[in-house]
Amino acid sequence: MLQDGGVTVKLKTALATCVVVATLAASGGTALSVPTEDEQIPSPHTSATGAHGVEMNEVSGLRDNVSVLVGSGGTKICSSTLDPSCSTSGGYYFRAVLGPCTTTTTVDCIEGVSATRGGTVSSGAFSRFFPARGVTDFTGSTADGVPDGVAPGLWSFPSVPHSNGTDYQVTVQIVGSKKNGNALSPQRTFFANITPVSIYQTTCAPQFNGHCMDTYYEGTGSNGMPTVRFAGVAADQDGGFRCQNWGENSQCALKHAFPSDVKFSLKVRLRTTPHGWLHGRMLDPVATITTESNVTTVVVEAAPVKVPVVAASADWSALPASIQQFFSTCATCGTRRHDNQLFNPAVRNLVSQPLAYKTTSFEQLELWKSFTADSAYAVPSVWNVRTLSDSEMSNAPSCIRNGGGVTGVVSTNATLYAEGPPAYDSTRGTLSYKVAAPHYMRDGVTPFSGYYGLLLREDVAECLYGAPDFTSASTVTVSSESGATKAATTTMSRTNGWFRFVANGYTHSAPTVKVKLSPKWPTLRAGRKLSTKTIAKSYGMSVPTKATVTAAVSSRSTKVCSVKAGTIVGKRKGTCTLKISVKPAPTKKVPRPKTVSKTVKVVIS
Repeated sequence: MLQDGGVTVKLKTALATCVVVATLAASGGTALSVPTEDEQIPSPHTSATGAHGVEMNEVSGLRDNVSVLVGSGGTKICSSTLDPSCSTSGGYYFRAVLGPCTTTTTVDCIEGVSATRGGTVSSGAFSRFFPARGVTDFTGSTADGVPDGVAPGLWSFPSVPHSNGTDYQVTVQIVGSKKNGNALSPQRTFFANITPVSIYQTTCAPQFNGHCMDTYYEGTGSNGMPTVRFAGVAADQDGGFRCQNWGENSQCALKHAFPSDVKFSLKVRLRTTPHGWLHGRMLDPVATITTESNVTTVVVEAAPVKVPVVAASADWSALPASIQQFFSTCATCGTRRHDNQLFNPAVRNLVSQPLAYKTTSFEQLELWKSFTADSAYAVPSVWNVRTLSDSEMSNAPSCIRNGGGVTGVVSTNATLYAEGPPAYDSTRGTLSYKVAAPHYMRDGVTPFSGYYGLLLREDVAECLYGAPDFTSASTVTVSSESGATKAATTTMSRTNGWFRFVANGYTHSAPTVKVKLSPKWPTLRAGRKLSTKTIAKSYGMSVPTKATVTAAVSSRSTKVCSVKAGTIVGKRKGTCTLKISVKPAPTKKVPRPKTVSKTVKVVIS
């Protein structure tokens, strides 16, 4: 199977080198100076023997910049959907980076990118693909509805220059598959990223560095079976700089910081509608998704956000016993050396690069906290958004998982975050989300300020809470690991069919943000009656003339209420949960009308 998760295996360089902090000579270009931006702070983990390190850095890119088409059960790379390995194997898997929309490419493409500063909107201009062609780019299929997989594009913004030019790399990638002869029915994931870049000529050489462009290759898995694997370039790590992407002739797109006070908007046309939950590394996002003539237009506008990186590396002998024990049993750690001796800590090379949303990642952050002085290694700026994977959505409530289209958006600047959408507690009426980050910035003194934003679709909220309306008493709170309330600035609003909750200004390490919606249910005094038609209408249900409205009280509510002659009777104080069903009267056009049902609640006072 295609190895598409876990740790990227970096290929070793010929010599173990130290992190470079002096000026680097550039071949055919200007020198690369000592990094002054967090985006260019080099990785602390080199390919040195005995080095053991960790890097929690979700903003790096890698696979998301590379297109690939894989057939034959995940063992062969195809250059086209017509290749025998993809056309005759019964299906295929693809990661397609999308190009700009043109007169010939009108769907599954980037319609435009714009920037807003001080109320002035300026459009970016597509410049070129970088690289001109990726190692595993592929030709898609109009018949299957699969786009060509190309390389990321450089877009020019002369009116909003960053510290090293006007180029921004824009990557939009969709991931999907063809199963049972259909490539449109399987759910596709969506990823979008904008990064300020400048092109830098490196001295990367394949004979020493293995690869000078990120790529997939046909190899062998840990079980000895054929598979397709991913190889990331490590030349920037040993060279003391950071690349967002690699191009031909050993050139790389150096990452840079975003200019201040700028929002970016991305507009994309897709064949399929993004589904489920979106996760963003961005500030105050606004997303609109519309579908017309089988084409879905996605527009995301937001400001970039700074996300702390936790990273450290040291020789085995310099590590505390607790971290040594971790590496002695780490089954997911990667290496910078292909000659790695896993059972000899004095000469082996190991690095842990945990996923940002796993429970074990939270445990690793706690493990390294003393060694890193609970401080960020770097705090680079980032702008990206993605749909959550099926595995991340597996424990989500059915209202969120099966809501159709995008049901919500979470954005945070935390290093780590909870897997999946916020957890729903039906007893307390809260949506909880755990995040984690170092307590301090790079200087070890300034507290890192947390940000959390939640967009929840109104109909999804109604489904979760069983209520047609909510009061202004809805709240946002931030609590520490001990449960104590932390200081934070919070806001809540409701507009254009979405609830919007924001909490910012709180400190880490691993707080939980809770959103509590206060349902506004119909009320009835004990001993009084309320018609089932009135209840149905209060929940937005259509009740046509001559329709039959029935109700069934849940077993848990029989002591609180009862049904009698088309009415609900309040028996004593409590919450009455019941199922309301509306069956329209038959007509000549609709002789067998469909009954519509909804579970509702009535407060008995």
